[in-house]
Amino acid sequence: MFFVVGWLVIMLITALVANSKNRSPLAWALLAIPLGLIATVVLACSSKLPAGEQTTMPTPANSIKTCPRCAETVKAAAQVCRFCQHEFSAPSAMAATNLPWTLQEDWGDGFGIYGYKGQRLAYNKSGVKWQTRTFDSPKVAVASIDAYLQN
Repeated sequence: MFFVVGWLVIMLITALVANSKNRSPLAWALLAIPLGLIATVVLACSSKLPAGEQTTMPTPANSIKTCPRCAETVKAAAQVCRFCQHEFSAPSAMAATNLPWTLQEDWGDGFGIYGYKGQRLAYNKSGVKWQTRTFDSPKVAVASIDAYLQN
């Protein structure tokens, strides 16, 4: 009986320490079940997290891009690939136009993928590719997709 009460006290202390360090009290209390005081000591020695960073949120698909050189996934705001040091160029002029599509992947160097009405368009410096056709102008590509979808 004394053993169970002692273990519950250790779990409570671990949860309080986790809460003071902006970490998940429930997760650390559950971790204290198999590890006991070891979990409490490890937590006590860890640094305090800034407020709001206790859980890691998944990265939205539009905030990442794929490096054209090494094919690794990096953050969309990255100017240099952290794996191969490939330097990404600024988004192409096509990305800055007021067209009714959304950027899905920006691969840098004028290459990327846009989404428009459920369709995927590849773009590069020379034009827009949709299905098997290549268009010189983004507006012509949009008009062609609209005509295709209305049929």
